[in-house]
Amino acid sequence: MRRWTLLVALLSCATLSSAAPAPGVGLDRLFPGARFDPAVPTQESVVGFTPGSRPITYDELMRYVGAVAAASKRVKVLPYAKTYEDRELVVIAVGEESTIAGLDAFRDEHAKLTDPRRTSDAAVSGAKSVAWMAYGIHGNEISSTDAAAALLYWLAAGEDDRARAVRKASLVLIDPCENPDGRERALSQIRWFAHKTPTGDLDDLSHTAIWPYGRGNHYMFDMNRDWITLTQPESRRVAEIAKWNPQVMVDSHEMGQESTYLFSPARPPLNPFLPKSYLEQARLYAADQAKALDARSYPYYTREWDDEFFPGYGSSWAMYRGAVGILYEMSQTNGTFVLKSSGETRTYLQAVEHHVISSVANLSTLAASGPKAIAVTLATRRDGIERGTTGKVRAWVLPRGRFPDRTDALGRLLMNQGIEVQRLSAQTTVSGLVDSATGESRSVDLPAGSWLVPMDQPSGNLARAILDPHVPMNADFLFAERKSIETGKGTRSYDTTAWSLPLLFGVEAYWSATKPAGAWQPDIKLPLPPAGVEGSPAPTTFGWVFEGSSDGAGLAVADLLQAGVSLRLAEKPFRVDGREFAAGSILVKKEANGTDVGRLLDDVGKKHGIAIMTASTALAETGADLGGGFFHALAAPHIAVLTGPAVSREGYGAIWHWLDTVVGLRFSAIDLASLPGTDLRRYNVVVVPPLDWSASAVKAVLGKGGLDGLKEWVEGGGTLIGVGASELLADKDLGLTKARLRSQALDTSPPLVWSLRADEAEAAGTLAAPGLDAPEDKKDAKASPPKRTSPYDVAPVIGPGAKAFVEGTDIGTPLGGAPVDLDTWLKPVLPSGQSAPKDEDRRRVDDRLRRFAPQGALLRADVDPDLYLTWGQPSDLTVYYGADDALIVRPPVRALAVFSGIDTIQRGGLLWPEFAARLAKTAYASQESVGRGQVILFIDHPDFRGWTIGTRRLLLNALLYGPGVGAQAPAAW
Repeated sequence: MRRWTLLVALLSCATLSSAAPAPGVGLDRLFPGARFDPAVPTQESVVGFTPGSRPITYDELMRYVGAVAAASKRVKVLPYAKTYEDRELVVIAVGEESTIAGLDAFRDEHAKLTDPRRTSDAAVSGAKSVAWMAYGIHGNEISSTDAAAALLYWLAAGEDDRARAVRKASLVLIDPCENPDGRERALSQIRWFAHKTPTGDLDDLSHTAIWPYGRGNHYMFDMNRDWITLTQPESRRVAEIAKWNPQVMVDSHEMGQESTYLFSPARPPLNPFLPKSYLEQARLYAADQAKALDARSYPYYTREWDDEFFPGYGSSWAMYRGAVGILYEMSQTNGTFVLKSSGETRTYLQAVEHHVISSVANLSTLAASGPKAIAVTLATRRDGIERGTTGKVRAWVLPRGRFPDRTDALGRLLMNQGIEVQRLSAQTTVSGLVDSATGESRSVDLPAGSWLVPMDQPSGNLARAILDPHVPMNADFLFAERKSIETGKGTRSYDTTAWSLPLLFGVEAYWSATKPAGAWQPDIKLPLPPAGVEGSPAPTTFGWVFEGSSDGAGLAVADLLQAGVSLRLAEKPFRVDGREFAAGSILVKKEANGTDVGRLLDDVGKKHGIAIMTASTALAETGADLGGGFFHALAAPHIAVLTGPAVSREGYGAIWHWLDTVVGLRFSAIDLASLPGTDLRRYNVVVVPPLDWSASAVKAVLGKGGLDGLKEWVEGGGTLIGVGASELLADKDLGLTKARLRSQALDTSPPLVWSLRADEAEAAGTLAAPGLDAPEDKKDAKASPPKRTSPYDVAPVIGPGAKAFVEGTDIGTPLGGAPVDLDTWLKPVLPSGQSAPKDEDRRRVDDRLRRFAPQGALLRADVDPDLYLTWGQPSDLTVYYGADDALIVRPPVRALAVFSGIDTIQRGGLLWPEFAARLAKTAYASQESVGRGQVILFIDHPDFRGWTIGTRRLLLNALLYGPGVGAQAPAAW
């Protein structure tokens, strides 16, 4: 009891009350022996409490930053963006007064020093290095932002030798709070659930919080997955970092409360485009960091669960530009303290202290490295040039093809990451270009404005890492991965294994083994294409027509439907007034809308960059006449999107962000738990995002009344869209659709098995003790490939576009043979006396196959051109897949996109044979008429993380076209 009372007394300073914290906590502990300039204000003098006493709010942080900047010539605050909740994002430059006084000139000179084409190793002698210290990208990982405030004070006010050495050797850029919107949401929940006397119980609400928590930003995006896609305003820091070319990039996080402290280096898999010196440099910094933590007897570990394969984390992205990336992961304390199951305690002050100790240690290592640190950056950037000069891929070419707006957006995205691009000023034809999706080599007519990404540039490694369709993993990791999966430990991949930007954008993209000839220029201005209503009014006007396949056209349809304009969707191609229009084009009839609609069309066309033609007649020269039945009336969508604790916050957030900020389409967010009491007659579209709860849990929440009501709403004319929610909506007991998940259709659609021999697969799994079995020669072993040296030596599936990127790379032994039916595969391991598999045997095999589901892969899906949802869209799509089941579709259900066969399904990422055979020729998305309404299902999110621009148009078509074309709306009266 005495120990507990003492602990509570010591921790009373960590509450969120306005009472003054206990004196003496903070600076003496954080910076032992340091001396400070009294002219620089302490945190306590500005906001009333010492670092680590309690979490600092963003307003308090900015007030303190402003006070320090006003008092010290060693500090300059550099704003770079604003969040969706209008909070200013800043980076704080701290260094010697002379450096800060000439900061712009220093930055320009540093950019020159870190460009191997403009400098040499000898030229960097005496030059200062740059460190970018980033804190708090996940809003509910709160301790690092308090550490940033303390670090700012030490660097600005410190007069001890260590602080002076850091300032003399380096410019430090402190990014103190990367996600203020998420932080404030997290802190508000901590305040809601705070106790007067703090509790360390990990089950208490003050530690668990409630949905949607604070990890993401306003739209719930995981900001540490947005470094190469830049979908959020907070990610604009990427362009700032690219201007500075730092030598060190620190990325501070928190992790599970039961853990200790993790930092770099990482474990495999390692991306092959990482700096060659990564492990050497990571160990150098880790050694000094470990000594600093050892001095205080703090436990820690490295190389345990984090990998360096995906380039889209903060500390990772910067490495491809020449920095040493360092990750911190501190066990969470949620602003007070935690009592671990081991009986140990960890306080918030200690969490802050870990980040401060580590930051000071890393900055001191950088300072001691002197010019060698810049030489390391130069070596990495020189390697990028060398690979682009001698390697297989010398350039990427992005034609302004079917989707010029997407291609231009991709080009600008690369520029924002400091990647050099050029554009074509005059049309040309280039031979020998290799299609990134199919691997086919061809001659391509490139229009003016096409983009070239030369690889012989300092950012060549970054360009390859984010453009290549497939980044290979080596055989050693693949061996360990299969062993981990087979033995029930799960995947060793921390995040997605595929992210190629051209494939995600769904644009034409080619790589070349030579640098293509042509009139390529770094910066050209192209005339804008015509937009708005073209030409002067015609003598007679039947209506207006615009093509519907472009992204801008989809946004225009959303605007026009919300403005009450009557639109029709073309099922067939047609030619009118000398112009060709494809299926999916949009007709606006004058009769239905009146003459004044022309002004609105002109405004909307100019807003979205689409040309709108005035049609003088309904009589088509070829194809469908404009007054006939091949032009389907659209209905304005009235959309409800389900949300709440049962729903994936990131899955919902992606839809919310897209509809709010890209489409501008009004919708209502409805808590899934309140659905049974919601009058659905107000809506003609209901979207179910990916679920965090199991289907059985959601069904229990909705109850029979809620489920029956949803089914009646669909039958009455509603459009129900499941976005990765097939476990619920395709449930056979629910009866909403005849589409089925493969795991529920093993009796009618068992998967083919493409794997090891059945006996090898069993031996590779969890150790069993079944007793002696029949001799090998008494078994039917012909159903599977011959035995191999190890059951874990199996190469993944590689598609035709990815094959060139694994040539010369050891990825294991191809499986060989062909898939066999499940019953035949099982036969050799059936118990003695059992002639055929039972249902439980099939489930056991299918459960094993599902364990091989991709952590995230880019796959080919072939499109049904005759379904309204795909009119005008490409014949095949690259889709993101990170689910673990497959969608089985037979008439009357229609598959609007079907995964390709096993030879062509893979386009990027890790895909095992077991899951390729299970997924091939199943549906990526389906549509079924149900009564007067319809059910549309996507097996995975078509707008995953805001990345998958190439597939989210299918979701937009479902929202905009579904209520009018796929469902029977009530007739007007």
